[in-house]
Amino acid sequence: MTDPKLKILTISGSVRKDSVNSDLLRTARKISTDKFEFNSYENLANLPIFSQDLEGENIPDAAFELGKAVLETDAVLISTPEYNGSIPGGLKNLLDWGSRPYGQGAFNGKVVAVVGASPSLYGASRAVEMTSNILEAMSAHVINRKLTLGNAPQRVSSDGEVIDEMVAKSLSDVLDGLKAAVESLTPVSQ
Repeated sequence: MTDPKLKILTISGSVRKDSVNSDLLRTARKISTDKFEFNSYENLANLPIFSQDLEGENIPDAAFELGKAVLETDAVLISTPEYNGSIPGGLKNLLDWGSRPYGQGAFNGKVVAVVGASPSLYGASRAVEMTSNILEAMSAHVINRKLTLGNAPQRVSSDGEVIDEMVAKSLSDVLDGLKAAVESLTPVSQ
């Protein structure tokens, strides 16, 4: 009997058409397909700005769909750019929606990995760290395996094909880390 594939939701923190962070996630989706099943959250640009006035019965469709997508998956892989030394506002807004209702948000207890890509040498390292800190405050299980990819336009392709074996190995390590973390948190049935 083969193990079921781990369901991973990928979220790009960029809405830009030619985003290297979206390219990085496309690359992740092309490796280890025998162990993982990927879904992609593509509605970041349609999330309204978070407001407690829109919670509960007034929750917007895009926010409801986000919560449902996160809850229906085993783990989440987020790739974030770095804007002005921080995370993009759209990604922070997504995390705010994913943290609600307080103490019961979709990311509560969810296994998450955070990676980042940038044309600069720093590879969005500050944004990866900040995103991880926010997720931890939301009670997500953020794995310690991170990837900060500098010079990304030369190292990932828009079609997700592997052009840098080191990137593929690092992504594979992150994905295996997600799998190990989910397995360690899943009770063994007897």
